[in-house]
Amino acid sequence: MPTVLIVDDDIHARLILGKHVERLGYTPLEASNAREALALLYGEAAVPVDIVITDVWMPGMSGIDLLKAVRERTPELPVAMISARATLSSSLEAINSGAFAYITKPFRSEEIAQVLERGMQRIEEVRLHKALGQDFAHLAQVERRLQTINSSADREMLSSLIAGLRHELGNIVSAIVLNLEVLRQSRDLPEAMREHLEDLQASANDLSALIARFRDYPQTESLNAEVDLHEVVIAAIDVVRSRPSAARVEISYESGEEPIWVRGAEPQLKRAVLNLLDNAVEAARQRVQVSLVEGYGRVLLKIADDGQGVSHEVLENAFLPNTTTKLREGFTRGLGLGLFITRMVVSLHGGSIQLQNLPEGGALALIEFPLHSKAG
Repeated sequence: MPTVLIVDDDIHARLILGKHVERLGYTPLEASNAREALALLYGEAAVPVDIVITDVWMPGMSGIDLLKAVRERTPELPVAMISARATLSSSLEAINSGAFAYITKPFRSEEIAQVLERGMQRIEEVRLHKALGQDFAHLAQVERRLQTINSSADREMLSSLIAGLRHELGNIVSAIVLNLEVLRQSRDLPEAMREHLEDLQASANDLSALIARFRDYPQTESLNAEVDLHEVVIAAIDVVRSRPSAARVEISYESGEEPIWVRGAEPQLKRAVLNLLDNAVEAARQRVQVSLVEGYGRVLLKIADDGQGVSHEVLENAFLPNTTTKLREGFTRGLGLGLFITRMVVSLHGGSIQLQNLPEGGALALIEFPLHSKAG
């Protein structure tokens, strides 16, 4: 069970808070003053602690001073403040010094439960932050490996990809620590805010998956496989249709019945098509139209929606990192990696991609690949 260190010079306050903490499934640990707490945290007989809850006003070393000392040594350790004499200045000082919560006495059991839940969420954010830091290190190794790639064009594209992913890793750390925490401050989250929270979490998961997928990418042999683009598009459409978010949208598909062969890696091609379909469904009012057209040794994939179209600013920077087409009620959704990754996948498969607004409204994504004649 997670251990909660309770710091208060009032023995009765420690006893009551300890009972609450224990009832909620945590292990309480008590300290009668700040210096005793520091000894438990960092002394020779230090005890592992997950969350600290400390009174603000204590003789000698105050709770604010304890908070600052903890932040200097272990900034990732969540510290909450509690006080019977809360003032605006003390509250601001606590928050500015790094406290993740500030509650007043007498407190209610549900308040303590919320504080502990938020503390555990903060621990999870730190864990994810560290995991992403490991991805930083791995990406640096991949970047050094670029020197062994013979094609300068591939090297340039992969360098751009890695630089973009590194940039996005920094963004996701900020997104998790700031945006998710802001949303969780509210006790009654509106549905739109909850949806935003879920989107950010999904983006974090997608980013980790994308990094893992691109660590050793590209592998020459994977790009030489014979792939039926017709089947790839159908599979991607089936995935999108199965999602609740697509229930309000009609997705139509036009193509011949014969296979359309290209050379490439099927999982990456499917991911690229899924990214474009997700964007189209997100933007559409009622319809998304998909088509595959062959001609002159090329195949053209068209994905059109009947939404409001894309702003001029997004249109100019659509395939750059940190640009997203997902904007609802003032909230930017996602992390802006989808179109960037899509462009890199298309380029590495010898294709090209465009995004434009339609005269009648809505947006159109165009991907062009070289056709391949299947052997035999």
